[in-house]
Amino acid sequence: MTVGKLVVTIALAVATGAANTACTGTPAHAAGTRDTLYIGVAAARTSTAYFRGVQLAIDRLNAERPRGTPPFGLRMPPQMQPTQVGVAATFRDDPSVIGVVGHTGSAQMLEAAPVYGDVARGGRQAVVAVTPTATNPEVTRVSSWVFRICPTDDDAARALAKFAADSLGARRVAVIYRNDLFGRGFTKTITPELDHSHIVITERDPYLAQITEYQAYATRIARSGVDAVIFAGSGLDAADMVRALHQASAHPAILGTDDVGNILDGVKQTVPNVTVAGRDHRQRVAPVPTDDRGLFNGVRYTSFYDPTHPTDGEGKQFLAEFTRRFGQPPTSQAALSYDAAMLIGRAALAVGANRGLIRDWVASLGTTAAPMRGITGEIHFDGHGDVVGKSVVIATVKP
Repeated sequence: MTVGKLVVTIALAVATGAANTACTGTPAHAAGTRDTLYIGVAAARTSTAYFRGVQLAIDRLNAERPRGTPPFGLRMPPQMQPTQVGVAATFRDDPSVIGVVGHTGSAQMLEAAPVYGDVARGGRQAVVAVTPTATNPEVTRVSSWVFRICPTDDDAARALAKFAADSLGARRVAVIYRNDLFGRGFTKTITPELDHSHIVITERDPYLAQITEYQAYATRIARSGVDAVIFAGSGLDAADMVRALHQASAHPAILGTDDVGNILDGVKQTVPNVTVAGRDHRQRVAPVPTDDRGLFNGVRYTSFYDPTHPTDGEGKQFLAEFTRRFGQPPTSQAALSYDAAMLIGRAALAVGANRGLIRDWVASLGTTAAPMRGITGEIHFDGHGDVVGKSVVIATVKP
């Protein structure tokens, strides 16, 4: 999958005031061990992009660290993950973990944030968490130990509405959203943005994964003749919605949130029977595999990383190494996870394994310390722990 060349840049507002300060007197038991400094990854084990990005960061950190200093390592989440709070508590209570990349979703991050701040015990074992992809604006408001390196739903909604109005000339859209914290929040955010662009929302339809009958929505959308469908949900669910629209002979533009970039994961393989000639010239029936990826050509989605335009030498190196090692270009999830892990690792290289000092070093970027250059852009934070100045890319699926 490749991304289109159109970029809509949405500058994040810079909050006034210095970053929140944290107690730097973290007890010794909250510091990493002298043997290995682990960076935890709070993602589903099936979400390989996050782990691949972090692993490449750890490889680079180990190449950069001074001789004689502890190496970095990747700490997986528990094999069994009953709750996000449980995952967070496992990392918090492991003294060898110096920071966590994650959580990856807004609801999960909101649940886990008080645990990373160790609120129940007065912060004695607090550990910094840097989310690569949790976009709800409230995520960083819960704990001063949580930081975000991706834009928020507000930024993505502005970019998507601007693209719909200026590039597509859309005047009527339907909004399909996952009925959860993310979907409802994004829909609430994009509604006034579309109104500001004089775009009419003909319908707002919630869905539940693996439950909703998309065909009913598609039939209504076909009758209404909208210019575009805005889909706030996962790539797998978006694939089912696109199929339903195709069956209803409706072909509006599809505009999705960042997770829709994974739509090709929802490609369905089919094996129709075709008649071919055998060696003896008699006709026989043989299966020929095919798939429906062509349906997704031209789907657009918000992205926070553009692999076609590496930011600098490190960005080019990351792109080349990721592609060489894993056989495909990095996704935004991989790139953002790489930056989050590099942020935690470089903090440890600068101030040591003390969790409090690591948190303070991260918070100081852009205030008392220079920003860190990441492969997804410059990283510095406002007073809430939100990254400042990141761009939103409107990417295009090209199977």
